[in-house]
Formats: sequence, structure tokens, C-alpha cells
Amino acid sequence: KKRRDQFNTLVNDLSALISTSNRKMDKSTVLKSTIAFLKHHNEATDRSKVFEIQQDWKPTFLTNDEFTHLMLESLDGFIIVFSGIGSICYASESITPLLGYLPSDLVNMTIFDLTYEMDHESLLNIFLNPKPVIEPLQTDINSSNQITFYLHLRRGGIDKVDANAYELVKFVGYFRNDVNLDSIQSQNTLALPRIFQMNPSAEVDKKLIFVGTGRIQTPQLIREMSAIDPTCNEFISKHSMEWKFLFLDHRAPPIIGYMPFEVLGTSGYDYYHFDDLDSIVACHEELMQKGECKSCYYRFLTKGQQWIWLQT
Repeated sequence: KKRRDQFNTLVNDLSALISTSNRKMDKSTVLKSTIAFLKHHNEATDRSKVFEIQQDWKPTFLTNDEFTHLMLESLDGFIIVFSGIGSICYASESITPLLGYLPSDLVNMTIFDLTYEMDHESLLNIFLNPKPVIEPLQTDINSSNQITFYLHLRRGGIDKVDANAYELVKFVGYFRNDVNLDSIQSQNTLALPRIFQMNPSAEVDKKLIFVGTGRIQTPQLIREMSAIDPTCNEFISKHSMEWKFLFLDHRAPPIIGYMPFEVLGTSGYDYYHFDDLDSIVACHEELMQKGECKSCYYRFLTKGQQWIWLQT
């Protein structure tokens, strides 16, 4: 009787954990619901492992989100998701400095709106003949599921010099079926892209979406780099919006003592003198507001634990 009472107590506790309503469940229902929950939990864990960043090559002081953001910015890349009829479902924030579009604006556009018109037909053919499609619960994602293609995307933004300026972008990703796509498309009132109007017989799977990365083929740094006198005592660094190092060129080590891999992912503020922080913060705020500025002179702590004066 004591063991039976203890078993009943444990079943009641288990019922309270898994029950989604106030309805009382019998013992067999509680055990079946528990088994179903554990099975679903294990499947979800297996799926998450596929997309988890391995700790043996990711710096321990960076979160997964920070590491992904740094990698995308340093590779001049972005993440994008769009449907078979072109509706953009998601774009990462790293697309803004590369192409000049805000992610929130792209959700109201199609990939065909951005793509050079001569590329529309090839993009349509990709969706008409997709590679093996990833199912929502599938975990064995490998190179056989991947597809690679190139598109010319129009640059956006207020400060664009040429309204017809296009960037060659390399896309790498995979197709998958998305069970929630119908609800997204029902809310989307975008007009059907012209390529579909010209090819009324073209039929694509409406549940099909492309998930992948886009990478600018002309490196952003090369485009932004001005002519620099190699005899000058200067170097180029690239930072995230939070001022973490994304890039350091080959001229930096003789000046600051650090190799590029030693500072990537760390904050520039870790190396500034305490007495200069207020002035640097003011310069940083001006940069964020105006898009460009020349900083004050500040002290930077080298690897040899010496302070040197720099200006950015």
C-alpha cells in the first residue's frame, strides 16, 4: 500500500507537469502523454544540435548570436529566407550595411523586386526544379541538399549613388517545406511577380521556401578602402555596431602588438584608457548619428602593456 500511494503521488505530480487543462487524467493517459512529450523533446533536441555552433572552434566569450553576427559581417554576408513565389520572410540585420535595406522593409518585398530582370528566369527555374527538399523534422542536412546560385541584387538606401547599381551575390542554402507558410502568405498582399504573370503555366510548391546565406562577391572592405600611403604609421580596422573588432589589417601588429586573431570579437573599449572613455563614447555617438567622423586622440593599450596615442 505504501508503494502504491507513493506511485499515485508521483503520477499526480507528473500529471500536473504535462497537463494543458484542468481535466483530470487517468494513470494510463498520464503515462502515454509523458512518453509522447519525451519523444517530442528528444526529436527537438536532435534538430537543435544540427544548427548548434560547435564550442571547439567558437570563442567561449561569445554567444551563438554574437558569433553568427560577427561571422556574417566579416564575410560580407547575410541570412535570407524567401518563398517559391519570391515573398521575403526573413532577412538578417547584416544586409543593411551591405545592400542598404532594412530587414523590416524587405518583408514587404519579393526577391524578384531586388533581382536584376535578366536573372528572373533563372531564379524561377531554380524553384521549378528544386534539389531534395528538407522536411521540417529532418536533421540529416548535408551538401547533397545544398544549392548554390548567383543573383544580381539592386542596392537600396537613401544615399545610393546610382539607382541601377547592382551587386553580384552568391547564395548558398537549401529548400525546405514550411508548414506555417500559408498563414504568412495569406497576410501578404504583395502582387504576383511579373515573371509569374508572363509564365501562367509555371507552378511551384507554395509550401517551398529557400533558407540560406547571401555573400557579396565584391568585398565591402575593398570597395570602402581609400588609397593609403604605405609609409604612414596607420592601419585599417573594421568594427561591429557595438565596436567589436571584425577585421584588422597586416599593418596593425607592429603598431599595437596584437595579431588580428587576438582581437577579433573583442571590444575596442577593452584597450582604451579610462580617462579617455568619455571622449571616445562621444565620438562613437557622433559616428552613429552622422555615419562618419574623426575621433579625438586617445590612448590605446598595446600587447606590451604600453600606452600609445591613436586617432581613428
